[in-house]
Amino acid sequence: MKRSIIVILIAVVCSLSLAAPALATITLSSYEKQVLTLVNKQRAKHGLARLWVNTQLVKAARTHSTEMAQKKYFSHSSANGETWSSRIIRHGYTRTGCSYWKVGENIYYGSGLYSSPVAVVKAWMASKPHRAVILTKVYRNIGIGAAKTDSGYAKCDGTVWFFTLDLGRRITQ
Repeated sequence: MKRSIIVILIAVVCSLSLAAPALATITLSSYEKQVLTLVNKQRAKHGLARLWVNTQLVKAARTHSTEMAQKKYFSHSSANGETWSSRIIRHGYTRTGCSYWKVGENIYYGSGLYSSPVAVVKAWMASKPHRAVILTKVYRNIGIGAAKTDSGYAKCDGTVWFFTLDLGRRITQ
């Protein structure tokens, strides 16, 4: 009997580790951590599951925020025309072997008081399409990228922060 319980426990632990989303082996910046906390608070207010950091989504989001800050543009598409969903796939959050795959993205830029994580999430929640991305019930994974430029952007002088929020869900077959 004791041996059966041990075998069952080992099987459960192994299956959980295989079924778990890609666990974060990446460290979030202070701004990124704050966005994560605020997005999960919004989801909790609406009875939705918490989002877990996914390394591939973080890399996709950071790459995009950094590129927008460096090349001074604001778009879901990359400077070379690559779509946001193709960027997410290129960073490893693929459809391969999945019976279900869904992704979404929010972007934002701001300076001064409008560049804090609180301002970012507040703006997203005040916008119907951005709010819908955050409150999509099926999402379980999150990647956040926050990057700044100190030489202004658009009508903003000085430091401007660019944020990318990539969310997703993969269910393997």
